[in-house]
Amino acid sequence: MSLEPTIPAGELDRTCPECGAGFAVDSVTSRRKYCSPACREKGCAHLPKQRVCPQCDKEFTTDVSRKRKFCSAECLVAFRRSKEQQEARLCPVCDNPFQAAKTVRTVYCSMLCRQEAERARDQALNEERDRRLAQTAPPALPARIELPPPPSPPGRASTRQQAPARDPLEPTATRNCPHCQQPITIVALLATPEAARPTMPHHRTDVVPLRRTP
Repeated sequence: MSLEPTIPAGELDRTCPECGAGFAVDSVTSRRKYCSPACREKGCAHLPKQRVCPQCDKEFTTDVSRKRKFCSAECLVAFRRSKEQQEARLCPVCDNPFQAAKTVRTVYCSMLCRQEAERARDQALNEERDRRLAQTAPPALPARIELPPPPSPPGRASTRQQAPARDPLEPTATRNCPHCQQPITIVALLATPEAARPTMPHHRTDVVPLRRTP
């Protein structure tokens, strides 16, 4: 069952805004405006149209946009700055009155006042954040008490073995005597770096290098 009201067929007829021909629609809620697709393409296209500028009262042709009302940008600026389009406003920072266009959302009289207002707003937000953080801060923990190390159990020997002390006179290397070719034991003694690393001539062939004892 249809819920649409019964309307005579004559009231459903519409007129095409492009060619002026009449056409019928199926329903009252129909969004059809043109009689044919060709008229719809012509109506939606940006065709040149004659208009009158409200500032200088001159006729001009526009094919850019249907919402264009002024012939040039100068006329648009002059119309916005006219006394009919201006209104008095009060700056919330310096409390000085200034003129602004009705179609412009100008709140401050200058850029300095705007920057000052933004700085004050940021400072208020920071103070509010610090106040909330101070209220929700966790309680301070008590000071940590340093306890002495636990004593070792009595009668329990240490499992760590210490390295035995080495005798400084223990033989560390042997060499053969250059005369009798008998082995000679050499004992490591404390000496200066110059004495520990003597320079040997390269032309001596009877010098035997030191060898460590196993």
